[in-house]
Amino acid sequence: MKKILLSLLVLVMLAGCSTTPKAPETTVTPTPEETATTDTETGATQDATTSASMVLEDLVKDYAPKGFTDADTEKALVVVGDPRHYSVTWDLANTAMAYLEEKGMEVEVRDLYAMNFNPVLSEEDFYYAKDGAGEVSEAIKTEQELVTAADHIIFVYPNWHDSEIAIVKGYKEEVFAKKFAYQDGANGLEGLLTDKTIYTIMNCGYLGGGRGWIGDGIIDTETWDKYMNAFDVFDQDTAAFWGVTSLGRFVNDRTPANNSENYAEELKELEDSLISHLDSVYFSKN
Repeated sequence: MKKILLSLLVLVMLAGCSTTPKAPETTVTPTPEETATTDTETGATQDATTSASMVLEDLVKDYAPKGFTDADTEKALVVVGDPRHYSVTWDLANTAMAYLEEKGMEVEVRDLYAMNFNPVLSEEDFYYAKDGAGEVSEAIKTEQELVTAADHIIFVYPNWHDSEIAIVKGYKEEVFAKKFAYQDGANGLEGLLTDKTIYTIMNCGYLGGGRGWIGDGIIDTETWDKYMNAFDVFDQDTAAFWGVTSLGRFVNDRTPANNSENYAEELKELEDSLISHLDSVYFSKN
């Protein structure tokens, strides 16, 4: 009996050793065209993976600005937080950069996802950002040099939880550190970037169906202005903190529906609205 049991045990052990391990399952990231869908409530073109607005494949475009030179030319630093270059957010960023260069500005873009920018402060960087203590890292020093060279700083991002996406917020926290963007003064904190402006381009939804800034609501003007005035409070506070001038925002709450027969025209209308706003903010002196 013992021999029989021993034989069975050996057979079980051999069977276990000869079993081929299963290969780990892999997740295939879908392409933009494979994930396109429509939000039946808002009509917005969406990426089914991220539930965020995207541009139809044949209308996606890219733009590479020429960057800063040593010339005494007005300069705009464009900081973009969106990993998808086929998004409506990036379409607005590209539209803005192309127009600003067309009007004679020099433009430098900081694609935070392409840069693998880390928005999380380490303990060492925390004290530099908060108190100006210690040495600035080379990566942040590079960004500060670009901010110093810029006349205008433009933040571009989707609206998440009523504020900027985390990678943009982290950029602000790390780059606009104490003793660089502000310092202790006789009457409290004082901003150091007094010769610069800030401006925001934000793509969003459910804010009242407007496009532009305060007073530009369309579907629900009361809700629109309530949100825009709230954003203005934050923008003005940040501007005072850094010593810059806030030029407001261009907020898009009306993305064309991807099943629209006039999608291309409607996207062009959105881009033209941004250009008109940029013109009034930066180039109209009246």
